[in-house]
Formats: sequence, C-alpha cells, structure tokens
Amino acid sequence: MGKNGKKAQAGKPKKLTPKDVSKRLNALAKKVGEELKGADLFAPLPPTEDCAICLVPLSRCVANSTYFTCCGNMICTGCVGENEALIKKQNEENRGKKLAFTCPFCRELPPTQGDEIVRQLEAIALKNDHNALTSLGDIFAKGSCGLPQDDLKALDCWIKAVELGSPAACRNIAAFYLGDHGISKDMERKDLFQIVSALRGCVIARHNMGKSEYDSGNHEIGIRHWKIAAEAGSQPSLDVLKNIYNADGKFFRKEFISKECMDSLYRVCHDAQEEVKSEERKKHGHDDDKMMC
Repeated sequence: MGKNGKKAQAGKPKKLTPKDVSKRLNALAKKVGEELKGADLFAPLPPTEDCAICLVPLSRCVANSTYFTCCGNMICTGCVGENEALIKKQNEENRGKKLAFTCPFCRELPPTQGDEIVRQLEAIALKNDHNALTSLGDIFAKGSCGLPQDDLKALDCWIKAVELGSPAACRNIAAFYLGDHGISKDMERKDLFQIVSALRGCVIARHNMGKSEYDSGNHEIGIRHWKIAAEAGSQPSLDVLKNIYNADGKFFRKEFISKECMDSLYRVCHDAQEEVKSEERKKHGHDDDKMMC
C-alpha cells in the first residue's frame, strides 16, 4: 500500500469489533468497580440537574423532561408546555404568518427527520455530553431514526457516556448483560453496573436493586433500597412497600416496616414529587405524582 493509501485509511473511523468493545467493557467494569470501593450503598440519591428554563430540579422520571438536540439542554415538560401554549396563543391572535413551534431555550426549530436528529446528537456528543451519547446509544439499540439496529455502536456510545458520569447509560449496559444483546450473560456485571447507576442517581436502578435483593431472599436489604427510592419520589417503590406493609400474602417481612416508617415515607415521597414542580408545570396540569418513576 502506498503513502496515499495509508493516509486515506488513517482518515477512516476505526471499525468497531466485538473484541474491541469487549476489551473496553472489561476496562470500564474495572473502573466502575473502583468507584464502588468504600461507597455507601444506602446513601441518599444525589440531586438531579436543573431544568434549563425554570431552574427547578428535573423530575427523576424521564417522561417528565425532554432533551433538545438543537442546543443540548434538558427541559421539563412544564416549560415545554408553557412554550407551546404561548406559541399557540400567538398564532390564534395573529391572522398573518403562523409561528412555528421552536425550542423553548434556543428558539431553533427542533429536527423532524431522523437523520437530522442523529447529526445533531453526534455534534453534541463530540463535546462530551453524556445525555447526547446516551440518546445515541438508545437509537442504535432500538434501530430508530432510520438507522439499523447495532448493539456494538450502542455499547460504544454508552461506554463513553458512563465514563462521563451517566447513570442511565450504566443501567442500559446492565440490561445488556442479561445476555440478549450480543454480549455474554453475566449477572455479576449486570449487578455491578446497576449498582453504579443507582449510586449515580438513577431511581429506576435503585428500585431494581431493591427487587433483586428482595427476590433473592435478602428482604431487609431490598426494603432498604426501596425506602431510598421512595424517599426520592419513586411511586413504584412506595407502592411495593405499601403492599409489604399491608401483608396481602404475596410479600414477606412486614416487620421491617413500621407504621411510623410508612407514614414518613408517604410524606417524604410526596414532598420529593412536589419539589420538582414549578408554577409552569402546575399551570399546564402535568401530574408528576402519577408520572414519577
């Protein structure tokens, strides 16, 4: 191969191979394993990011916020709804040219085509944005936005996102270790990434930790994890604790949950759900209590 051929080849992105991804996963597992050393597994969940508009902490339920690829900002559903209602009102009042529904933050038109969404996500990902990388991984994992399903590319994006601190990408990798997505089933690795996801603030991973421990017979440990998730606003965790406390015959170890504990959990869970609300969210009827994960 001549010099020109070598230069051309050097400019091409390196093709992902299962061996390369496996090697990176092994290195990542070692790295997150170090993160767990000395960690308090029952520490409260860290705070969430603030909405880019109202600066109120975002809900822990992903359905209550939208990631805008035009500017790389996460915005709560309340502020998105406020923006849409304002534009709709202006369009109803103006008989002339109608305003388009734009991003609440940067006022750009959100992309409507899959290839444009991917292009914007790739551009933001180059800035080491873990939300963009996680979203790209989701697209490759599902085969959406006009792209073919590609587990290796999904893992490539999620590995980078985990390295940048993403809790969601940790949970996604944990799910892949169940053995249905091109990597060998490894329950120890699955638990490792799920625990790190929970410690980084993913309430879904924390709830899953509770279920895993409880189903394994570690009832008290499972209940402790569910308490942490419920205190952070997780309605599913509160519900399962309520079922255990009511002792309907399907659950065990009611003795680990006192009446005082349940009363406190109802109050704290409700307070956590109320904390992520803003006037804009209330104004447009977004019921965070029902949507909270």
